[in-house]
Amino acid sequence: MAQNTNASRHKALALCQKILRINTGVILVAFALIIILTTVSTAEWVRTAGKALYYVIALQALTSVGTWYYRTRLEKALARVEGDSPHGDH
Repeated sequence: MAQNTNASRHKALALCQKILRINTGVILVAFALIIILTTVSTAEWVRTAGKALYYVIALQALTSVGTWYYRTRLEKALARVEGDSPHGDH
């Protein structure tokens, strides 16, 4: 039973890492698009696109914080079960 729980926690940790990597990529691309768009033009559509990209960045940041928090809880739970400290301190 504990093995299944640990295995599912390890899978959840891997999923959290994947989500964090994707969020980081989306944020970087959105920043790059904002810079490129505002360099090319100052038209109204650029302002609208920039605002939309800003909200994408904000949403990704909130998602990243939530995922990071969940991941730290999983790591602590695994450390208790496996008898290890997640940060190397005993």
